[in-house]
Amino acid sequence: MSSRRPVCTILLASMWLGGFSACSSVLLTTPVTKRAEGWVLTLGQVKEGPDDYIAEGGVAVASGKGEKLIWALLTVRSELGQEETFSYDGCLLDGKDRSYQPLVIDQSRHAELNSAADRAEAFNPGQERTRQLIYAYPKDQRPTRMKCGTIVLPIPSQK
Repeated sequence: MSSRRPVCTILLASMWLGGFSACSSVLLTTPVTKRAEGWVLTLGQVKEGPDDYIAEGGVAVASGKGEKLIWALLTVRSELGQEETFSYDGCLLDGKDRSYQPLVIDQSRHAELNSAADRAEAFNPGQERTRQLIYAYPKDQRPTRMKCGTIVLPIPSQK
């Protein structure tokens, strides 16, 4: 008789290492791009979960009671003629009665390679970077838009 314990252990370990991808719900799959004031922003994906973030160096974030983590994949490109700084802290997720600032800025595109990035970065003309912005958000709400300064990126509801 064979034991199923190793299979269960492998399954649980792969879910943990893979960022609990089975526990995610995608809210936005079609990229939304807007430009203003020399910046081009593309919101590539928005998803609920996973509700834990662990990065190299011991950075760990988990959703609090009544919260979930929202993961937003944002690409920023500078069309300015000189070096300028972009602050990700200015990218707020709008909620029912308030806006939410990102808890974590991650420089990786894949949950299994988590590596925290700076909250503000200098961009040379034409330079582009993609970052994962992670927000604590009320469990019973769904974000409707991300606002970075004057640029508004809608998160339409899925039908």
